[in-house]
Amino acid sequence: MLDLDNLEKAQRVSLTMQVEISLKGALITGSLKPGARLITKEIADKLGTSITPVREALLRLVSAGALHATPAQAFLVPEVTLERYNEINAIRKQLEPMAVAAACERMSDAKLAALRELSDLFHQAMRNGNVQQALNANRIFRFTLYQYADMPTLSALIEQLWVRIGPCINYLHEGLNDITASPYHYAELLSALERRDVEASQEAIDTLIDEANVLLQRQYFS
Repeated sequence: MLDLDNLEKAQRVSLTMQVEISLKGALITGSLKPGARLITKEIADKLGTSITPVREALLRLVSAGALHATPAQAFLVPEVTLERYNEINAIRKQLEPMAVAAACERMSDAKLAALRELSDLFHQAMRNGNVQQALNANRIFRFTLYQYADMPTLSALIEQLWVRIGPCINYLHEGLNDITASPYHYAELLSALERRDVEASQEAIDTLIDEANVLLQRQYFS
């Protein structure tokens, strides 16, 4: 006999996860500005869903430390302090090279081809000066690479860190006037992955984290 209560609950959980993924993406790419107040109904209307899964997704992000809840039951995008940013960045410099090392050891020609395609999309957006497109493409490239590590707990931890510092990336949308001149690229990382050179792959991702850090320090914290 079909258990309608359990079916309804499963559908709601699935919808909640979809909403949570959308909100995480918005946080990671800086689409949500620090200090912004998130209105449950507005998000539900924009995503074409009911209020319940949106509220559940927002509460999950509060539990993960990605959003703040106020006594008035409002949800706020947190400000990112320099101290907190530096702490998270230091952790990233430990976890992301670990993920890249594991991905490098499991690299195949098919995976490398997929990464090259994603890298091309990122660099095309950079050449076109499209900041939002570049940030989205960058996110897809990086998390595809980290998923190749086949370490889901590690990938989830890295995503959580990106979600927490994502709001400060909002300032790149206005402050990054000419990304076409940016030296940020994935050529060295892809070359190291192609050679299956674990150490060089780790060094390449570490350099990329540092380059992005310099950019954010200048735009957000200056």
